[in-house]
Amino acid sequence: MSVWIAETLIATTLLMALVMLLRRPVARWLGAKAAYWLWLLPLARMALPALPRGVANPSPLQRAADQAGLPTLLDAAPVTLPLQSGSGIPWLEIAASLWLLGVILFLTVQAIGYIRFRHFILNGATLIGEEGRIRIVTSPKAGGPLAFGLIRPVIALPADFALRFDPQEQAMAIAHERAHHQGGDLAANMVALLLLGLHWCNPIAWVAYHAYRADQEQACDARVLSLHGRDQAHAYGRAILKAAGGRRFAGACHLNRITALKGRLKMLSAHEMSLCRISWGMAAVALVTASGLALTASGTRAARQVAAITDKVEAMNFGRLAALVAQPASASEIAPSQAPKIAAAAQSQSPAGQAGETASLPSAPPAPAAPVADVVPPAPPVPPSPPIALGDEGDRVMSHAMPSEAEIRRKIPNVDIANGCENGKSASRQETVDADGRRHIRIRICQDQIEGQANRAARAGLIAARAQIAAAARMSDKIRAEVLRDLDKEIAQMDGEE
Repeated sequence: MSVWIAETLIATTLLMALVMLLRRPVARWLGAKAAYWLWLLPLARMALPALPRGVANPSPLQRAADQAGLPTLLDAAPVTLPLQSGSGIPWLEIAASLWLLGVILFLTVQAIGYIRFRHFILNGATLIGEEGRIRIVTSPKAGGPLAFGLIRPVIALPADFALRFDPQEQAMAIAHERAHHQGGDLAANMVALLLLGLHWCNPIAWVAYHAYRADQEQACDARVLSLHGRDQAHAYGRAILKAAGGRRFAGACHLNRITALKGRLKMLSAHEMSLCRISWGMAAVALVTASGLALTASGTRAARQVAAITDKVEAMNFGRLAALVAQPASASEIAPSQAPKIAAAAQSQSPAGQAGETASLPSAPPAPAAPVADVVPPAPPVPPSPPIALGDEGDRVMSHAMPSEAEIRRKIPNVDIANGCENGKSASRQETVDADGRRHIRIRICQDQIEGQANRAARAGLIAARAQIAAAARMSDKIRAEVLRDLDKEIAQMDGEE
């Protein structure tokens, strides 16, 4: 299934590029309808199942490609690398998961956007008429005539529709949107959005989608003129020009698509084609569609040549993503579990001369697991300095002698901290070493000097605050006098303490 999806995405991309190459010549010689019907090719390829092997015989076109040497370029065998299931990052599974997440996110955004757009247009709309199932409304939110809705079709007109368009232009604009509903263009747009969602990361699909919408508008213009006559082309062109611009929505068909304005006006000035030419055009489009589907269907030789690029998709396993998350952070956690396997493999190897004798013997039992490094028996004490056994992760045992009391006293300094003022400093420190090598550290802290420095800093802050309050212009005289009186009292109290 995954290989079919990969082949289908590649095949539809090639068919989109082919249609974009053919659409302009086909529209010029065979008409806008024929160019629009070309887009059936990639849409039909998405729904085409894999052909049976008996049906997928080489066609004359494939035999011609074989004689031209094309298979030598496509049949190159892909480089097969040994599959490592337990190591490495599963890039293919990650890419497939991101693609699937993008498809779901794209379709969700489009569905929510269409619901919000429908509510936005119909909020405050006024019903002015009905034509069968189609409701015609005027909405202050519509920038120009537009059609939307599959189950409940709607034609929305701007609020100034009667003022901006004359009666003839109004009839042509409504006929254009009615032709979208009757021609099934809205359903085709939903299918095209689904195809674009599957190709959300493909730039060719985005370009093809915009080209498809432009061809759809020109084909609708051709249908309208075929029903109302070529003499209405001038009024129809004026309606298109007056509706140009405005906001566009993916789920609707607009008369105001300014991006395709030049091509649509050029199509309106073209001469009417003969019935014979149109018939030949439709036959040519049918031939191109059938040939493209036959050459790219899953199971044909061309599809198998494309599948050479997607061989790795068949080996895709989403369980590797869970294994990637569950694997240990370092190789040191795996090493103990691999030790018994290496020991068993070493025991199973025997000399060539003893191969026959040991063939009938049962296999050796697996080697016992290595003891945990923490379970190391303590070494017996050896007076007068009993060693202390310490174990680490590498099963190494290190012995250290117990230091004597004199060594401990020599390594720990004697610290004497007291209150006192020496040499006019707030804190002083002296260090001496006695005859035994022990350090004596003498620290004196002058508490009075530290308190005096703090009081002087606080007094300076109060004086600065008093000056700012005295100069404050927005403060009332009563409040200023009370604050200054409190500050003077605090300053006097600090001066008395000194």
